[in-house]
Amino acid sequence: MKLKMIALAAMLAAGSANAAIVDGAGGNGELFMTVLDSVGQQSYTLDLNISMNDFLAGTAANTSYSYAADANMTSFLGMVAAENKSSLVYAIGAMDTTGTNTTDHHRYITTASVIDTLDTNLNLKALGDSGLQYLGNTNGYLIQSGEQSLIVADPSVIAYAGSAQWGSNWGTAFNGVSTGMIGDDLGMYLFEQTSGAFAVRNSSSTYSAITQVGSPVFANLDMDGTLVITAVPEAETYAMMLAGLGLVGFMVARRRKVA
Repeated sequence: MKLKMIALAAMLAAGSANAAIVDGAGGNGELFMTVLDSVGQQSYTLDLNISMNDFLAGTAANTSYSYAADANMTSFLGMVAAENKSSLVYAIGAMDTTGTNTTDHHRYITTASVIDTLDTNLNLKALGDSGLQYLGNTNGYLIQSGEQSLIVADPSVIAYAGSAQWGSNWGTAFNGVSTGMIGDDLGMYLFEQTSGAFAVRNSSSTYSAITQVGSPVFANLDMDGTLVITAVPEAETYAMMLAGLGLVGFMVARRRKVA
């Protein structure tokens, strides 16, 4: 199947967007990516600067997304010891956690390498509780620096991507594994509350793979720090996409390190 490849450069230069990641407490949160060096106990977080609604509409319209490494990503990768590079993991998330009563409709986007079909509506509420804590602390640093990405080198900080509020399973709230190794394709999924009430129930139908013209959408982060989100294309189209990446502008950001 020929895919219509539309590479969207990440326009994250200083001042180009609000430094904070929209956390979804008011609905329609933004996508963000985390990269974790669990051995070196340091992490990187990037605001992908696209809302859930726009992302879902874009993938439905056969749009692919490309983000080149910014200065903080390059710095972070340079800080990772050579022997730790093979253990780096990454994840993408987004939240819509409006309101607090039993009629709310919560939504989440997440990457996953493992999914447990026994996730329940109560699990989905817990995802929001955990994610809001993680982004709340992360946004404090992003707003202070005015940047779109963050390096954290203190594992006691909530904004550390390996913290108890995030990690590889949304702070243990996600019955699965949201992270994958750098270089691996990670499937992207939409989780939704299946009823108004946060009832304990088997809800294997609460999630679905995000698709693009009938093909599952995958994220892939390479060791150079380039993130591509698209359906896995044919070899010919993939080569065209890689050639297009050469036109993607590098993001400009001052280095921010939390020690």
